[in-house]
Amino acid sequence: MKNPSLICLSMTPWKGDYLKSTVELMKELTSEADIIFVDYQFTWKDIFVGILKPQSQIPWKQILGLKKRITIESNVTIYTPPPIFPSFWIKNEKLFDFINQINQKIVLKSIYSFVKKKDITITSILTAFNPFLGLGVSEIFPNTPHYYYCYDEINEAHWLKTHGGRLEKLLMPQVNGCIFTSEKLKEIKGHYSKNSFIVKNGVNTTIFKPYAKHAPSNNSIIKIGYLGSIDDRLDTELIIKSAEICPNVQFHFVGRVVHENTKNNLNHSSIFFEKAVPIEDVPKKMREFDIGIIPYLKNKFTQAIYPLKINEYLAIGLPVIMTSFAKLDEFSSMVIIADSADSFKKSVDNIILTDNKNLIRERTTFAENNSWKNRSKLLYQILFSNLNDDK
Repeated sequence: MKNPSLICLSMTPWKGDYLKSTVELMKELTSEADIIFVDYQFTWKDIFVGILKPQSQIPWKQILGLKKRITIESNVTIYTPPPIFPSFWIKNEKLFDFINQINQKIVLKSIYSFVKKKDITITSILTAFNPFLGLGVSEIFPNTPHYYYCYDEINEAHWLKTHGGRLEKLLMPQVNGCIFTSEKLKEIKGHYSKNSFIVKNGVNTTIFKPYAKHAPSNNSIIKIGYLGSIDDRLDTELIIKSAEICPNVQFHFVGRVVHENTKNNLNHSSIFFEKAVPIEDVPKKMREFDIGIIPYLKNKFTQAIYPLKINEYLAIGLPVIMTSFAKLDEFSSMVIIADSADSFKKSVDNIILTDNKNLIRERTTFAENNSWKNRSKLLYQILFSNLNDDK
């Protein structure tokens, strides 16, 4: 490795049927840095699931070291760590912290041994929404610049909030800086860190540009699309009421169902559900729609979101209707806000009457400025600021 090198401690797996900002940024950073992406930390329970249920696709042989822990994808070195002990079920703080510290040593010492064996000097470490692992970095890599990447409100994340918020508050003052994906996240948490930065979500223009619309469709049935997780962020009441008063409109929800209740509450003859599509097929699927929507509830979780799909919709050229769940002023000229069924219907009617080639071109151009490539340049400047200082 001749470039500056980065270890990324991820909370999410590299692979999956949904796009992850951490993965997209790491792919782009490879043009200027060597990346070691520490994949999702599977537990011993996952090992048994992987053995007994091959369809789960849990790489248990890699996790146990029976196959090479290293794979290379998109020029990123992906490291599969050894198994850890399941701990998220533990409510007691002292017991959880005890098990979590053991897990930290298992994973981080394994990574340290790997980079030492390969004679790699680590320039910087990025903990991506994983304070559980990040709190052990200073012990194993005491002199390496360390940054925390925060892309959601961890206190509102169902699967992490029991201990996540508490550990995040402990980690943020320790790191060299915190990187947030929205102004609201920085406003809420920035004071915990000595340095705060914003790197917003982007879009892979390379895969979206070939599918960009050139003119509005003239379909008799208007197809309104949502691509993303079907979960409790969705304003089901607004969607149902809008479906009831919008004639000649179909609502298509494409993505993994995280909360069955949400899907069940969206029971209407003009609402359809489709399975999640592979990431590379997302642009093709989006192109089938006439309008893209982001109908989120307004709450403590959604107020801090900078949605990935907003730039993706625009990159295809789709008009976008969304609720005012978060303050996203930069999109004020690009999207339409609708917080009621009546305003949603008026927005749809207006789009049908006024959408044109010039507006489509404005949307795609706007999205190009928000590419992951541009976002990664800013991230590089933050993570390797010590190199910039040396120059």
